[in-house]
This record gives sequence, structure tokens and C-alpha cells, in this order.
Amino acid sequence: MKALKKPLIALVLSLILMQASHQFSLRFDLTSDQRYSLSEATLTQLTNLDKPLRIDVFLTGDLPGLYREFRGELDVFLDQLEYATDKLIIQYNDPFEIGSNEAVVREMQQYGMSPEIVIENKDGQRNETMVFPWMIINYGDVSERVSLLSKQLGDTDRDKISRSIQQIEYLIMDGIGKVTRETKSAIAVLTSHKTSKNIKLADFLQSLRPYYNLASFDLKNPEISPEQSLTNLNRFKALIISNPNKAFTQTEKYILDQYSLQGGGILWLVNGVGIDRDSLFNSAGKAYGFPLELNLDDYFFNQGMRINKALVQDLYCAPIVLANGSANNTQFIPYPWSYYPLPKPESNLIGERIGPVLTQFASPIDILENTMNQSVLLQTSGFTKTAGVPVVVSLDQATEKIQPSGYDEPSKTLGLLTEGEQKSLFANRILPMKNANHLNKGKGKSILFSDGNLAENQLDKGAPLQLGYDKWTSNFYANKQLLMHAVHYLSGNLDGLLIRQKKWNLAYLDAQKIEAKGMLWKVMMLLSPLLIALGFGWLNQRGRSKHSGA
Repeated sequence: MKALKKPLIALVLSLILMQASHQFSLRFDLTSDQRYSLSEATLTQLTNLDKPLRIDVFLTGDLPGLYREFRGELDVFLDQLEYATDKLIIQYNDPFEIGSNEAVVREMQQYGMSPEIVIENKDGQRNETMVFPWMIINYGDVSERVSLLSKQLGDTDRDKISRSIQQIEYLIMDGIGKVTRETKSAIAVLTSHKTSKNIKLADFLQSLRPYYNLASFDLKNPEISPEQSLTNLNRFKALIISNPNKAFTQTEKYILDQYSLQGGGILWLVNGVGIDRDSLFNSAGKAYGFPLELNLDDYFFNQGMRINKALVQDLYCAPIVLANGSANNTQFIPYPWSYYPLPKPESNLIGERIGPVLTQFASPIDILENTMNQSVLLQTSGFTKTAGVPVVVSLDQATEKIQPSGYDEPSKTLGLLTEGEQKSLFANRILPMKNANHLNKGKGKSILFSDGNLAENQLDKGAPLQLGYDKWTSNFYANKQLLMHAVHYLSGNLDGLLIRQKKWNLAYLDAQKIEAKGMLWKVMMLLSPLLIALGFGWLNQRGRSKHSGA
């Protein structure tokens, strides 16, 4: 009986622990970067779910190496979500189970989900695999497709997967936020002052709609008094002013001044130099640049910034595609175009992990001493030069040999955030309009980019293309990401931006060393357990021999 007592106790304790494990589930994240801990914003979002939320994942099937790793991290994150809420339903769907590759691609593209072609070279053979790194999130009658890849210009496959792994939480929670959002803040888009045409802003505004209610705003509407314009503008969280080409009056500046002091955020996309692009791309291939006078110098000066009336040229630039030859012999050749700088956003709440941004005929921003907090969002490389106005811009310059020695100026600021306590431009001055609630100071925030075309998408046969896509080179730039983050920041929608700040310490094996010494390590891993076992056996035998001899 005594012999059975200990095993029985061990069995009972095991059963008790198993039952307790079902009743009380505990998890501990022991990673230094807390990669397996959900952010507070994510937990709040999950707590607010009041009905089932279904996620259909299409990254499944026979996946290539890097994507298997990505899928593993995706599974871990989705498991965390399931642990945090009982409202989640996750379904994995292999698209290639429904038919041939062509039929699958055609059907998936109808839903806006394009495949990713993965090329692997292994043992001297080239293998092409098609994967769909997508998911669809369904909540009630609302659905949202989510791309799981975060791509940037010039990425290697490893860069792309690493960045996507780090942004899994942001990408998925952003999609969940779109389908669960019940109320939206209001954003105004200025339509007066010859700003960007609607079709040029189509993709940017369409991308903002899941987050905000958008409305056009006309500061020059003759049927509305200035007082009523200010009242109407104060209803909006933020105002977008894209590529104005008509000067602002004192009254209009006062309205913007008071709107900002009352907490409204303003996104300015303004050119310092006017370039007639139609003239540049006609048969002459030449255009003249003159200062663009918008009567905003004192307004920006009051906020500690000034747009310099000059054009920035940068060695790190995007290409421009020019036609060479005629008729059937025409060739389209890309040339580096220094008037199209490719700055990479600064690593802050707005620009974190964003790729290069395409700027066109931008001007340097001077940062002036001011009481407000100022943060650089965008700046050129350290190899730049500036061309003062008036300036002649000719397409022939693109074909000329670049002289790096001429790009000897330091980096230039192209994007600036100003926020905090500020003084009114009209403090201690005669006001241009009646305002019973006039403020001499207040807390405001503005973002200025010195490229009026930053938010404008290209057109193909009259239809808008995706913002950031260049149809001539097929390159994707990060304009939309940067501007979306800027609007989120100005409107106080910070949860997603804070989630993006989460950093993982990813460590990878050196592929070259693996290839060079892989066989050696395999042999060592195979023989090591055997050698260790033999060593312990020998020591054990020797110990027994000594004991028996004694």
C-alpha cells in the first residue's frame, strides 16, 4: 500500500493542476521588447467589441521560407487577440484550393487583393511561389481588406518581412478600427484659393474616409460672412490646404489664426516657387520659376517658419522618364531628376518606419526662433543645392552629367511640425473683422510641407491612381502614409501612431555564413548529442568501477 501512495498523490496533484490550468490561464511575456504584449489601445479596442468579429486569413498553404516565419508571428499575434476577447472568429483560407493559379489571381484581384510573387534560388534552381499576404475583417455588415505587408522603395525580401512583422499589431488593429468605428471626427478640405482639384486629391481623401467625415470648405464664399466662416470652421478637428495658388486676404488669415488658437490643426501643402508644368513638358521642354506670392509670409513667420523662395536640388532624387527617338524607335529612359528629392521622414510619431517620399519642385523651410515646439518631419540628404528665383528649369538638365561637387549644401527642411502655446498674429492690432471671442494666444498645431503637390495623385486616362504611385517608373513612394499620419496627429487620433512606435529586436542568422559553414554545423549538431551521451556514459562507468573497487 505504501508503494502505491506516492504515485497516487502525484496523479491526484497532476489532475488538480490540469483542471486549474483550464480555469485559470496565465501568460507571461519575458521578451526584452515585450513583443508578445498587446498595447493598451489594442486591449481597449477589443474590450469595446459588442458582437462577433471574423478574420479571414489568406496567408496560408505551402509558403516559402520567409513567409512561413511571417505566418508564425501572425499566428502568435492572432492567438493573443483570441486570448484577450471571446468575440473573435479566425478562419484560414487557402486561395489555391478553389482552382488554377490564373483563376485564383483573377478572383482575388476582383476583391482588390493582388498576389505577391516570391522568387527563391535554392540548390541552383529558381522557384517562383505566389502568396496572398491579405486578410479580410468582417464586423456585422462591414468588411475591410487588410494588406499584411508593409513595403518601401528599395526593400529586400528580408527588410519587407521584418518591417511587416513589427507592424502586425498596427496593420490588423487599424483594419479592426475601420470596421468598428461608430463616430468619426470631421475634417475640412479647403476648396477656395485655387487649391488642388478634387480628382488630384481623390485617393488621399478616399483613404481618409474610413477615419473621418470630410467636407469641403470655401473661405471666399460671398454668401457667408467672415464671422460665420470662423464659426463653421471651428466645427472641424483639422483643415487640409493643398497647393493654394491664390493669395490669402487679411480677413482669411485672421480666420485661420483664430481657428488654430482654438485647437484646430492645419495641414499646409504649399509651394514656394510657381512652376508651369505644362510648359515644362511641352515641345520646348522649359519652364520658368517665379516666387509664389500667397501673402502668408507673416502668418508662417509668427509660427517660427519661413518658406524660402528657392528650389531644392538633391543628389538623392527620383527619376524622370523622357522619350528618346521617334515613332517606332521611341525609347523611354529614366534619368535622375534633382528637382524631385526623395527625403526619408524623420523617426518620430508621424514619420516612424515610413519609406522615401516623392517631392517635386520643393522649397527649403527656414526654422526661426520661436516659443512653439518645432519638429522636423522631412528633410533632404546632406548633398543638396538650391536655385534662387527667377530660375529656368529645362528637361535638358536631366540628361547632363551630374557634378556631385556642386551639391555642397547641408540638408534642407521640407516638412515641419509646430505646436504649443502661440501668440496671435493679430495680437495688439486692429482686427480685420468682428469677433467677440477673439484670442490673443492659445495652443495650436500646424504642419507645413513645402511641396504643394505632395498629396496629389497621378491620373491614367482621366482616372486617379493611388497616391504615391508613379505610373512612369512603377515605383511606389510613401506620400500617402506620411500625410495620413500627419492628419491623424493634427486631429488627435493617436492610438494607431502609438502602436506603430512599438519596436522589436529581431535577430537573424547570417545567410552567407550559413551557406559557407552550414554542413559543418549540421554535422556538429548531429554528433554533439552522441558525444555528450558517450561522455556521460564513460564517467558513469568510471564512477561505478571506482565504487566497486572500493
